[in-house]
Amino acid sequence: MRYLRLWPWACPIFFSPLTLASQSTLSLGHGFQLRVDDATAHLSITQNSRTIWDTIPGQDFLSASGGDDIVTAANGNFKIQEVNEDRCTGLQITDVRSSRNNTAVIHGLFAGCGNATVPFIFTITVPSEYPDRIAFDAQVDDGLPSTFVTKLFLTYRSTPSEDFYGLGGQASFASLKNQSVPIFSREQGVGRGDQPITQLENEDSYFAGGDKFTTYSAIPQYISSHARVFHLTEESTAYATFDFTDPHAVTVRYSARCVSGFLMQAGSMLDAITMVTDYTGRMPELPQWVDRGAVVGIQGGEAKVNRVVERGLEQSCPISAVWLQDWSGTHEQSVSYMTLNVSRLWWNWENDQGLYPSWNDFVQSMRDRHGIRTLSYINPFLANVSTKSDGYRRNLYVEATEGKYMIQNATTNGTSVISSGPGLDAGILDLTNPAARSWFRDILRDQVWNANISGFMTDFGEYNPVSSDTQFADKEINPFFYHNAYPREWAALHRWIGKSVSQFNDSILWHRSSSMSANRYQNLYWAGDQAINWGVNDGIKSSVTVMGHMGLSGYAHGHTEIGGYTTTWDSHGVVNRSAELLGRWGELAAVSSSVFRTHEGNVPQLNAQPYTNTSTYAYFAYNARMFASLGRYRRTILETESKNLGWPLLRIPVIYHPNDDRAKAISYQSFYLGSDLYVAPVLDAGHLNVDVYFPGHKTYTHVWSGRKYTGGQTAQVPAPYGKPAVFIVGSPVNHDLDDFLEFVRAENGTVIRL
Repeated sequence: MRYLRLWPWACPIFFSPLTLASQSTLSLGHGFQLRVDDATAHLSITQNSRTIWDTIPGQDFLSASGGDDIVTAANGNFKIQEVNEDRCTGLQITDVRSSRNNTAVIHGLFAGCGNATVPFIFTITVPSEYPDRIAFDAQVDDGLPSTFVTKLFLTYRSTPSEDFYGLGGQASFASLKNQSVPIFSREQGVGRGDQPITQLENEDSYFAGGDKFTTYSAIPQYISSHARVFHLTEESTAYATFDFTDPHAVTVRYSARCVSGFLMQAGSMLDAITMVTDYTGRMPELPQWVDRGAVVGIQGGEAKVNRVVERGLEQSCPISAVWLQDWSGTHEQSVSYMTLNVSRLWWNWENDQGLYPSWNDFVQSMRDRHGIRTLSYINPFLANVSTKSDGYRRNLYVEATEGKYMIQNATTNGTSVISSGPGLDAGILDLTNPAARSWFRDILRDQVWNANISGFMTDFGEYNPVSSDTQFADKEINPFFYHNAYPREWAALHRWIGKSVSQFNDSILWHRSSSMSANRYQNLYWAGDQAINWGVNDGIKSSVTVMGHMGLSGYAHGHTEIGGYTTTWDSHGVVNRSAELLGRWGELAAVSSSVFRTHEGNVPQLNAQPYTNTSTYAYFAYNARMFASLGRYRRTILETESKNLGWPLLRIPVIYHPNDDRAKAISYQSFYLGSDLYVAPVLDAGHLNVDVYFPGHKTYTHVWSGRKYTGGQTAQVPAPYGKPAVFIVGSPVNHDLDDFLEFVRAENGTVIRL
């Protein structure tokens, strides 16, 4: 494995044999032309006479400022205060040159930067490997002191009708128009603005509640409703902000002295996803066994797992796998605003002797007796298990400390200790250290993959510290720039390890943290740790919004964690997971997700579980059968459109209706599953009907009643438990839906009772 070295603070100056351009219109090849107006510093790029990128006359397209952004961090929560000192007030183009390799180089000066004038270079090219787009590079003259100019601003034209989607795991908005979106991977927070939980979380731990922009997966890339694409290169990993608050402009603020990226114009939003994933790569294939049924999350040890599985099989629940995240052991952790402790895992990657004393044999027995696979859990942390009550065989924290395999703190001259709440202090694997990668590879190969598992949750990736005393094995790495790269390097590590694992290609590894181009290493992502409620910002609704934006960021294979994870609190006390929320979340997963997976939550005893009683298991089994009935339809999409074009399984309505203002504003209320199904899930307690907007001009046929609805109308559609509002789009019917329609016919008379 080769990790990505990042030096955006030491930008390379562009060198090329140049000739002075004698005209204001430069040919870039492949039909692209650059027009430059020296007097107004206006740039315009066209392709075959169609404008694809344009700056604003009279407004500086490029600017700079000084000062260092202030980052305050605790427990994976990062709060950033942007600092712009001596923002430059003017721009002058001094020279425009072209070269023979489809490149234009613009030299200029920033004026009014405090008392200084700062030279810059802006390069525009049509790269030979991507002849359908423009690559750009902006940098200040590297001869200046690095403390003088610390960030760049790129501003270009938009219109009030242009809406923006993508930027990774955005959970609170449909269109990002009118928002200013920071790009920094971190804990998404609990509540994210929903009260009182956000305030309570913040009182318990610094910024633990987050806000509407905190996300595990922040990706510097968007696709607009005009099918325009903008993204930074995977090397441009510094903190950035995408400012869409001006209805007529976009400004990208980048906290470094140089930045590079791409801009392009696609024929449609789906074509735009293909263009993005031509660069990033596409997600590796999902194995077919995930299509067949549920991945049941269970904690509690071998005897409990056997009971839950046997009960599910009696309920005719198709179970493809069990996910046993507690395979390495658990301990309790206190939370100040709750009287009960939460359940946390021991991050020491060996099986717990108390819960799973015969782990390897148990995993194989589950496969031999029931055809059910086993999944486990891994993250990049190593926790000190010296206080683990039931003992351990290896203390990986001690080994990593002795080998300096974890990220170091230069002040203490030891491991950079990262807390994940009371009693859980750990170090994080230093991926810039070749010895650490090899050591960790051997641990996973010998202690994790040695059991016949079929994958694991590949958790975290967003905790990489950014303080000035953070130190890596590679001393030239700047932690502030490496932070956003870590999720990709964490995913790449597992693809590298997988080369020596026989069952790797038939396994799933699912991530919540991502960064630019991480999708090429991940065959599955999940929408993160939602709160166990019906909320917009951090509940069931937010999981749909995350999947929608991630799909437009090139992440085709997504799923939501059925039931949510975080137990929350309101003025009446603990908000536990009801049987209704669990059932409706299962319905949502059945008709939205690539994998049907549950989680018991962080306080399992408080929450309804699939196995709580006969009715919860019956509802869960029903939803699992619905998911399985869509297997053939999903598989066709995954093996054609997702594999070859990068298109997501879940598609928010704007993708097909970019000129429909109502469709552009839909985040969680409805979505397409592929192109042939339209879904309006019930995401509110006590609702047995759902108001559905039908965009476009096609006919939508309700699968449960056969009633037809026409595009452009809004209707209230019945949606009793077990019958989410699902519609066939247009005609004729895709025969890949035959199994699903047979399920509908067989279960249409079924009544689900809570």
